[in-house]
Amino acid sequence: MSSWAWLATAAALAWGWWQRRRVGRLNASLQECTGARGRAERTAAETAARLQHALTILRHLPMGVVQVDEEGIILWLNPAAEEWLAIDALKHVGQPLALFLPQPGDWSAIRNSSEGRVLQVRQANGEERSLCARWWPLGEGGIVWLEDLTERERVAAMRRDFVANVSHELRTPLTLLIGALETLTDPEFVLNAEKRHELLLRSEAEARRMLRLVSDLLQLAELEGGGKPERVWVPVIDLVDEAIEIAVSLAPEGLEVERSLQPEVARARLLGDADELASALRNLVSNAVRYTPPPGRVTVGARVHEGGWLALVVQDTGIGIAPEHLPRLTERFYRVDRARSRASGGTGLGLAIVRHIADRHEARLAIESRLGEGSSFALVFPPGRWRAS
Repeated sequence: MSSWAWLATAAALAWGWWQRRRVGRLNASLQECTGARGRAERTAAETAARLQHALTILRHLPMGVVQVDEEGIILWLNPAAEEWLAIDALKHVGQPLALFLPQPGDWSAIRNSSEGRVLQVRQANGEERSLCARWWPLGEGGIVWLEDLTERERVAAMRRDFVANVSHELRTPLTLLIGALETLTDPEFVLNAEKRHELLLRSEAEARRMLRLVSDLLQLAELEGGGKPERVWVPVIDLVDEAIEIAVSLAPEGLEVERSLQPEVARARLLGDADELASALRNLVSNAVRYTPPPGRVTVGARVHEGGWLALVVQDTGIGIAPEHLPRLTERFYRVDRARSRASGGTGLGLAIVRHIADRHEARLAIESRLGEGSSFALVFPPGRWRAS
């Protein structure tokens, strides 16, 4: 083979090798570009998913979130802020947040206060809502955080009222008791035997009233802060008979006490705490006897309601309750007639205790009453809480 032939063959082989190498490099570059694009697409998708997740969290926060620019113009807000400030995101984004705050000075106070600004906002349903608005600078604008203080303030007010009521309820018998004791121990104040005995009886009555009040307070605290009630099958007839015995022991002469038990519930059993259930009925029959003057009748029993609900019922033919008082009867220390309740020895906590016991047993307290005709109190238990035998 001539030298030219050898040179041509070598050149062809070199050209082929170079072409194969160039194509390989091109393929590698193409694969790298494709991989980079895929990684970029995956990163973008992951970022979008994280942003969507963050927006979902912000939308479902139990706090209001309003994003504004440096001029206070609304850029975005979550549903809680929409509801609390009556802002329609479709209409009002792009408008100043200050337009939707209760007072003209609220916006500047929010921006300048490190502790936040409390806003009293009237809702569409007419109720007042207390909001604490705090400012958080972010970029060229910021975030306004809204925390709902309504329930917290309501609980705080209830605690203040509770302390005030307890103090008042204890002060009255203590004042009477101290007055009686000072009279009895005053050597310059001579009492005959009858007056002395009367003061001693009054002192004993006031001391017993304070003891009942303290006992009810302790029971209420235990019910509110205790664990779940015991779950045993309690015979309904035992609860009814015990309540009747209490009613008979408390009833004055001329007041009848009856039992009304449907045959289908004569052998029924309730799932719950026997002591708590007995305490609830004891409070109901005590109230029934207290507010039913003779001649009258108190009836204790059980019956099945529609839907398979079982009701423990205490009915009376007493003085009844006006309709405006019914929604508040289970509030602590609420009394329809404060003077009459104290005179009869009531503490104002009985129905609050009954309501808590009902809640702990998945039951409800149903109250019906007509002024001058009598009242009916029923502890109504769902089908899963009782059985026929």
